[in-house]
Amino acid sequence: MLSLFIGLSLLLCRPLWAVQNLDIQEIPSKHSLHELMLELDQKGVTEKQKVIAVNTFFNHMPRALDKKVWGRKDYWATPDELLQQRRGDCEDVAIAKYFTLRKLGITDSHLRLAYGKIADFQQGTIEPHMVLIYMPRNASPLVLDSLNEQLLKVSERQDLILEYTFNTESLWRWGASSSVLLGKAEVLTPWRKLLKRL
Repeated sequence: MLSLFIGLSLLLCRPLWAVQNLDIQEIPSKHSLHELMLELDQKGVTEKQKVIAVNTFFNHMPRALDKKVWGRKDYWATPDELLQQRRGDCEDVAIAKYFTLRKLGITDSHLRLAYGKIADFQQGTIEPHMVLIYMPRNASPLVLDSLNEQLLKVSERQDLILEYTFNTESLWRWGASSSVLLGKAEVLTPWRKLLKRL
C-alpha cells in the first residue's frame, strides 16, 4: 500500500489525498501517456482517480484548431494522431480521454462523449464544444472538459449546453433528467470515420 502512495505522489507531484479531493496540479509533461497508463493500471487506483489523472494529462496539451493542425475545418483525431501532433481541439481531447479510460477498464456504460455548445458569458459568445461525461455508479455525471481542469457535475456547468451524447454503440439526445436513445452512434459520420482509423 505504501508503494501506491509513493508511486502516485511522484507521478502527480501531489499527495494521494489531493487526487481523492479532485485537487491535483497538471501532470508533468515528462510523463508519457504510456507511463501514466502503466502507473494507473498496475497500482490498482480507483476509477475516479483514473478519471482525474487522464483528464489532467490531456488538459495539459496545447489547443489548436483543426484548420491549423489538419488543414481542414473539422477533423476528429484518433488518440494516436493527437499524441503525434501534440495539440488538438476539444473533440480530439475528449475522444482521447474516452479511449484512454476505456483501455484502463472503465466501461462504455460509464462514459459518453457529449456534443453541444459552450457559452462565454464575459464575451457574449456561444461556440460548439465537445466534452467527455463520466457517469459513476450512484453519483451525478461529471464533466471532463479541455477548457476546465475541475471535474464538475453537469448540473454545475451553467456555461455548458449539452445536446447529444454518444459512445461506440449508441447516440442519445441529452436531457437534464434523462436521455433519449436515438439509435446507433455510427450515424455520426466523423465518429464512424474515426472508428475505422483506430
